[in-house]
Amino acid sequence: MAASAAMPPARSSPLRADRALWNKSGFAKRALAFVKRAPGFPALWIGSAAAWGIMTVTGGFGTIKMPLGQRTLFWLLLMGWSAIKWQLWFLATVRKPRDWLAAGLGGAVLLSLPLPLEIEWCARAVGIDAEGPNLWGTWGRALAIGGVIAFAITLMMAATGKLFPRRIAAPDNGLLARARVTAETLASIEAEDHYCRVRRTDGSNALIHYRFGDALAEVGELDGAQVHRGAWVAASAVTGAERDGRRWLLVLSDGTKVAVSATYLGDARARGWLRAPLA
Repeated sequence: MAASAAMPPARSSPLRADRALWNKSGFAKRALAFVKRAPGFPALWIGSAAAWGIMTVTGGFGTIKMPLGQRTLFWLLLMGWSAIKWQLWFLATVRKPRDWLAAGLGGAVLLSLPLPLEIEWCARAVGIDAEGPNLWGTWGRALAIGGVIAFAITLMMAATGKLFPRRIAAPDNGLLARARVTAETLASIEAEDHYCRVRRTDGSNALIHYRFGDALAEVGELDGAQVHRGAWVAASAVTGAERDGRRWLLVLSDGTKVAVSATYLGDARARGWLRAPLA
């Protein structure tokens, strides 16, 4: 009996290969975690969606003359692009709660400058021949539109406690006071069971019975960030970073090294911390 012909090797589907690569890299998970930590998310997008709906229904700023389909698409393009601009602006300017006011005021001025051209481009994109933009009138409308979005965002952030976070511990009996460390000399806080180890920039440390969640609330106004489920570091204490296999370690001025988990890797990278340690 003749030997049967060898079966050709099975071809793997490019789609399956791409999906396996996507899952293996964990890119989707990291991207989603980064988006969830983006300043203003999801309040910014909810506010923009609300403004889009209001402007579409009411035909604000003279757009009532547009057919419904064109008006819907026009405001979708304009509000969508505006939300993208503001999200990028917040990513670049907001690091702690007290940054919101300056970021909002600065963005209201800078991001409104190109708005006349953006309105013209959005109008042309939906098939409307727009005349040259009236700069003063357009900027006035921009402030009004921005006010609607800002009002919605402020209400949502205030309701969730993100705009005006509550301090769990008073300064006189909080973690820093009990550890006898000032904000200027604080290097990091690490959770150890029901305790928090507070490290100073001079290398000394104190172990205090304290909840890590309460510690995060206390240092919420300081320039720093959570980098692990049980670790917070001060921005001024970070001298650089180094790789340990597949993970990153932040090198602090007190000589200690703190691991950065995948959940907080995007924030650490955005802050410029993942660099070679300073000599």
